Amino acid sequence: MARIVDPVKNGKPILARIIKKKMLYGVCSGLSYKLGFPIFIVRLIFVLLSIIAGLGIIIYIILWIVMPIASEVPLDYDDRTT
Repeated sequence: MARIVDPVKNGKPILARIIKKKMLYGVCSGLSYKLGFPIFIVRLIFVLLSIIAGLGIIIYIILWIVMPIASEVPLDYDDRTT
C-alpha cells in the first residue's frame, strides 16, 4: 500500500502523486507540481516517450509504484502547474 504524505515539506513541494488532480494515477500531476511545469507538458513528454521508445510507460509504472500519495491538493497547485 502506498504511503500518504503531506505534499509540501518545509515550504517546498515534494514528489508525491496528487490523485485528486489525476488522469490515471496522479504521477504526472505530482511531477508537474514538483517541477513547476504546466501539466500538459509533463503529459506530452510521457506520451512522446511512450510512442518513440516505450519508455514513457515503463517510467510511469515505476513512478506509480515508488511515489507516495499526497494527502491533499496543495493550495498553490494551480499557480505552479499552469
